[in-house]
Amino acid sequence: MVLLALFVAAIALVLGGFYRWAQKTGLVDGQSAQATGSHAGVVAPLVEPVAYVGVILVLAGGGAAIGQRWDALPDWGHVAVFGGATAFFLAVGAVVLGVQDRAAQRMVGLAWSLSAAAVSGAAASLVRDVFGWSGEATTLTAGVTMSAYAAVLWLIRRLPLLHVVLFVGGIVTISGTINTVTHGSGSTLSFVLALWAFGLLWALLGWRRYLEPVWIAVPLGVLLALFTPSFAVTDHGWVYVIAVATAALVMVAGVPLRSTVLLGIGTFWMFAYVTSIVVHYFGGSLGGPVVTAVIGAFILLLATIVARLVRVTKPLKAGQPVTDRSPEPDLPKVQ
Repeated sequence: MVLLALFVAAIALVLGGFYRWAQKTGLVDGQSAQATGSHAGVVAPLVEPVAYVGVILVLAGGGAAIGQRWDALPDWGHVAVFGGATAFFLAVGAVVLGVQDRAAQRMVGLAWSLSAAAVSGAAASLVRDVFGWSGEATTLTAGVTMSAYAAVLWLIRRLPLLHVVLFVGGIVTISGTINTVTHGSGSTLSFVLALWAFGLLWALLGWRRYLEPVWIAVPLGVLLALFTPSFAVTDHGWVYVIAVATAALVMVAGVPLRSTVLLGIGTFWMFAYVTSIVVHYFGGSLGGPVVTAVIGAFILLLATIVARLVRVTKPLKAGQPVTDRSPEPDLPKVQ
């Protein structure tokens, strides 16, 4: 439980950092203006938390009540329960869709995200309970349904929570496809490579502004591409090449984007994978770790020298004042 809380906090910190970066670069305002509707209105400050409390009560009470009678329901009854939840949350989001207020748009995103999750459950219940399909086909159907449904809603209103649901739907679809094709015997490497490529593609599409908001698309894709190789590096040493190259690519991409968070993520995973390489291959000897430390110190020293030389020798533009020198103090005038 503690690890889960730390993981959620780390994800929230990364997304918050990217949101801050998007604010500084002017990306958030443009997307917010694009996402707002045509009807003016302001949501009262207490309306949004009250709405969230209502959602929690609906999920808790409804889930407990249905759970007590779930086994007594017929197969079509399972589908009807998820279908009713889909329609309910879709209607709740549609009611406040046109209100031009960020709080209202967050309410829409939450309601429609729950609707997408419910329609995925309806599809899974239909093919598993009614049609009797296998678990692999059920997972694939749930993923495709969630992705298609969330994509339609995202095209109507490009909200962050819908983006997350669309991303999760893509992961479930890829996993379900591999399980279906291999009849549940897919290797870990196949999942790793597929999800790694998916993460890179998602981050690239977010960077190019095809997937918005960019402050959600880029970190989600980057984190997936950096995290998934860790499941295969132990059994397949060559995956270290992919992992280290991906971390280096993320670090390099953080420079032109001026994103400290992106640079920090790449640096963290570079450190993790390089340390894992040293421990895995040179854990029983002293020479490997020492050589690695010396090389790292040399690279750090070289980068410091180059940065200093570039700072000193950079030519000044016409009329540009010299900023490398500290200003001289004002001296009292002699009368």
